[in-house]
Amino acid sequence: MTATGDGTSKNTATSTTTLVVGATGATGKWVVKLLLDQNQNVKVVVRSKERMLNLLQEIIDDATSYNDRLTITEASLLDVSEEEWKKQVQDCDAVVSCLGHTMDFAGIWGRASKQLVTKATTRLTQAIAATSEPNKKPTKFILMGSDGVANPNGKDDKRSFLERTILAMLRVLVPPHPDNEGAAAVVHALGTSSNMEWTVIRPTDLIDVKPNGKYQLFEKPTGSLFGGGTATRANVAQCMVDLILQKDKWQQYKFQMPVLHDIPTQDKAAEL
Repeated sequence: MTATGDGTSKNTATSTTTLVVGATGATGKWVVKLLLDQNQNVKVVVRSKERMLNLLQEIIDDATSYNDRLTITEASLLDVSEEEWKKQVQDCDAVVSCLGHTMDFAGIWGRASKQLVTKATTRLTQAIAATSEPNKKPTKFILMGSDGVANPNGKDDKRSFLERTILAMLRVLVPPHPDNEGAAAVVHALGTSSNMEWTVIRPTDLIDVKPNGKYQLFEKPTGSLFGGGTATRANVAQCMVDLILQKDKWQQYKFQMPVLHDIPTQDKAAEL
């Protein structure tokens, strides 16, 4: 199973509201930007409103033009109460998690954030479940993972002995990897019978280059663990926005964990 994205999102007939966590990250900021470009409503929970706006100004010509469609809540994710999360997701058509770990000692190995993604995923999905109603359209939950995370359904191809050894070492030495595995397990355990629908996007080696929105999705990892392809962060964001706005694409990938690669091009994009 493969599918491609061409850099455009066919807009839905009505506007949607999406909550984005990890919105000040390298991928999350693009999710926010691309949704706003499509005249959608966006809510974010971030530590700093100023940082969020500054990041958007770097990639949007006139960020102030989106003020009426962008709602910013300043808070540390793990400090947000259960009731507040319910309020945040109550009116959302989709919830997107682009959470990652700060690349420093405190961010990667600090006790408070070792399970940041797993804990946030648990709280968000619980809040969605608690606010769901029998006749309400299911909320979409989109989680950003990585192709180093195996699909819990066991259908990924078995990796080589060397790659399995590397992944085992990552689980012990690099907390973000088991955290991503834990978050994927939380989502997969929801099954297909809940009042929310989910997908986990597993990008291959992430890079920051000029976005073109051209990507391809695979049912499971292809190639080696390292060097098997690239995934531009903005293209990952484009895929997430496509899943929110394109009904057919969502029907194809809900309850699945597709792997995302850039579509190779002749021209090398300059680094951002």
